[in-house]
Amino acid sequence: MIFSSLCFKLDKQNIYIISVSGGVDSMVLLDYLYHLQYNLVVVHFNHLKRKESLEDKILVEKYCFSNKIPFYYFELQIVGKNFQNEARILRKEKLKQIAEKYKTFYLITAHHLDDLAENILFKISRGSSFLGYSGMQASYFHDGFYFLKPFLYTPKKKILDYASDKKISFLEDYTNSLNMYTRNKIRNQVIPFFKEINNFLKNIQKFHFQMSEINNLIRKQTYFFLDKRIDKTFFNLQSFLKLDIVIQKDVILFLLEEKKIDKNFSLINNIVKGLQNNNKPNMQWDFLSKECILVKQYYKFFWKQRNSEVISKNFKPSIHYASDKNFLSFCFATQKIFYDQNCLQPPFLVRTKKIGDILKFSFGTQKLKKFFINSKIPLHERKKIWLVTDQQNIIIWIPNLYLNSTLGRDKFLYLGLKKENN
Repeated sequence: MIFSSLCFKLDKQNIYIISVSGGVDSMVLLDYLYHLQYNLVVVHFNHLKRKESLEDKILVEKYCFSNKIPFYYFELQIVGKNFQNEARILRKEKLKQIAEKYKTFYLITAHHLDDLAENILFKISRGSSFLGYSGMQASYFHDGFYFLKPFLYTPKKKILDYASDKKISFLEDYTNSLNMYTRNKIRNQVIPFFKEINNFLKNIQKFHFQMSEINNLIRKQTYFFLDKRIDKTFFNLQSFLKLDIVIQKDVILFLLEEKKIDKNFSLINNIVKGLQNNNKPNMQWDFLSKECILVKQYYKFFWKQRNSEVISKNFKPSIHYASDKNFLSFCFATQKIFYDQNCLQPPFLVRTKKIGDILKFSFGTQKLKKFFINSKIPLHERKKIWLVTDQQNIIIWIPNLYLNSTLGRDKFLYLGLKKENN
């Protein structure tokens, strides 16, 4: 066997969604995992950029048909300026859709050691964080899914040798040889030069290990800071400022990643310096996203929805729910909630606060009154805030303030509020 081992072991009880382009890397990975008898579902993407794309589809589909592997095909129409980034985001979304269909959490791509070298050099050329400099990770968890790269420590040469030895059919995308993108220039010009130096790829792998270890240590401290918060609606500024500067920057990096906001070294520094500035107790960063604003307010900082409507007693909203957010486009506020089978009792109700109302958190419960006090909600505003409950009178959602995360994770649906005149 050409590959002595994967960079980690995969459990054969799971179903794996694998992205296959028809190129040598993904065709070899598909063939390798198939012959190891893993449960695979193949997804192929057509970016509508090449006339030869249909041949790619036929090749991958034929392999899947011959080996009785489920096959899915998507055409991606990308109109934005940043083609590569937008294509990557769309591919991830489609892979997650198929994973949800098969009730699995595992997504596989065929990135290898040469790709890792390219990724690290690209990040160094652009400037990045510890996480960025360490390059792509062999496995990571994001948005409820595990993204896996079993060949990440496998050199391209071994993949080509396997394809030749096993007579694997594949098609190469000629655009990979065009130096129209920075990544292509690094792949085609810079990496071949460095490969002339002894042990270049081995040293890239060592560098990756070392940077990943450093990043993991830093990220653990970030998680500790985030997890120990009692009130999840804001971040305590004093606690934040007690952290080492490296951890402060990683906390901001994590928050930007969580909101899917483009981040860079200058932006992270700008935010950290603003939070450290005692002469400006009130600040906000309103250029980060179309959806939200980062606000510094005396002893705390928090995310605030941009242009969010004030939900007040001037009108009573009606509550709606659906399995697809697109069905709630008429609502002015929507929220995705997760729950287990018997932990939620529709239909849902909208009401204002009552004496004795309790909020549930992962750490326990808290009176709604205390929650409002801690959140610095003025007394006159508290009566105007609408709560969403189920038939058991469990408070599920307070728009822009609270979401019940104790209901489970097996299922999900979307809640929406529609403005109704009294």
